[in-house]
Amino acid sequence: MIAAPKDEHILSIENRLNLLMNRLSELERRLSALEKGTAVQKPDVQTPRPSAKNIEHNYLRRAINTARRDYERKSG
Repeated sequence: MIAAPKDEHILSIENRLNLLMNRLSELERRLSALEKGTAVQKPDVQTPRPSAKNIEHNYLRRAINTARRDYERKSG
């Protein structure tokens, strides 16, 4: 079948994306721990992930603060 190399390439890309998503998840967990001022635990330790609501709240708070600073710079 001619499409086999293409399928292998797609599978390879999917595997790399999965690895990147796992790495990103680990980095987000470590960043969250640093923002809280706690020691970063080893990756093999199971810790509860923050709820999506909290992550969204943090993102929105940062976005609002950034927009406020930009507004104050432009209007001030």
